[in-house]
Amino acid sequence: KLDTGAAARSTEKLKAQEPFDVLVVGGGPAGAAAAIYAARKGIRTGIVTERFGGQVLDTAAIENFISVRHTEGPRLASALEEHVKEYDVEIMNLQRAEKLVRKGKEIEVELASGATLKSKSVILATGARWRQLGIPSEQDYRNKGVTYCPHCDGPLFKGKRVAVIGGGNSGVEAAIDLAHIV
Repeated sequence: KLDTGAAARSTEKLKAQEPFDVLVVGGGPAGAAAAIYAARKGIRTGIVTERFGGQVLDTAAIENFISVRHTEGPRLASALEEHVKEYDVEIMNLQRAEKLVRKGKEIEVELASGATLKSKSVILATGARWRQLGIPSEQDYRNKGVTYCPHCDGPLFKGKRVAVIGGGNSGVEAAIDLAHIV
């Protein structure tokens, strides 16, 4: 038996939220840190995010996070969420923020679900995303030769021939960084 009213009940619950002092849009490491610091000051804090952990969830191995020699993305995301939950932070996961509107002294954050959250201030910690080429087999070779972070993944290709696909400052910077490794 399917619960066809679950989404509507979730939206109504969100609509009933009292205004926040700080609402963080984004649930990656930056959003988690922002929420923790705000909550430690004793102010009403919320996080609205499409998926808690953000891009970290898609990262197989992390070897460049200060004080942590090696971890996996999902493990780090889980640790971030547990840390945030140690504080009085309302986490609204699986919610896509679509629009910010100033209404007097408050900011309204309109969600894809139809709900609207209100806050005195909003911190945008929307993170990053990998830009994809959309070519055949790109997804098949993701993390098997096709990677998106030269700083993170460069050491995996030490001594090998690589290609940087991209332009502008980021592409040139990636090529320069990789030239010392590959």
